[in-house]
Amino acid sequence: MPKNTDEGIVYTLKDTVKLTGLSIDLIRLYEKEFNLQIQRTEGGHRRYTKNNIDLLIEIKKRIQEQNWSYKMINQWLQGEIVPEAVEVQSNLEKKVESLQEKVQELLDRSEKDEQFQLALIQRLDEQGTLIKHLTDKLDSQDRYIENNLEKRDEKLTSALREISDTKKLIAAAQENLEQKPKGFWTRIFGG
Repeated sequence: MPKNTDEGIVYTLKDTVKLTGLSIDLIRLYEKEFNLQIQRTEGGHRRYTKNNIDLLIEIKKRIQEQNWSYKMINQWLQGEIVPEAVEVQSNLEKKVESLQEKVQELLDRSEKDEQFQLALIQRLDEQGTLIKHLTDKLDSQDRYIENNLEKRDEKLTSALREISDTKKLIAAAQENLEQKPKGFWTRIFGG
């Protein structure tokens, strides 16, 4: 509970923990690290003013939200750093960091694209080799078929000639038989 003193309202350490959201250990660390002057009772108990609490909240905000270092906090407390300049610098650093991440993302994507393109080229080369092999095989089969067709045609032509020659021989033999005089036996037996 806040207490009224001659110097205004003061808060206990437990009250300060609730108001700042900081742990007891972190409050003590900030007091020591940043040389904060905190009132004490005659019994040595800490008593925090509204200004002390506001300062602890501001320190917490700068460390946790704005990523300030302890050194930067000390410089700020001593008036060496203007918060707006640090905020601008922090924003610029965040933008640079964001741009670096995007550049890295683009580089990674570019590298993946390049790897994909190389794999695609390799695959196309393999396909080209396979197509050439198949084309050569088809050409070989075409030549084989053409040769066999030529041989078949030659055999058919030869067979047709033989058939034609045989027909001529048969026709000549029949004609020859019809022109021969009748033999002795045909004359006897009639014919």
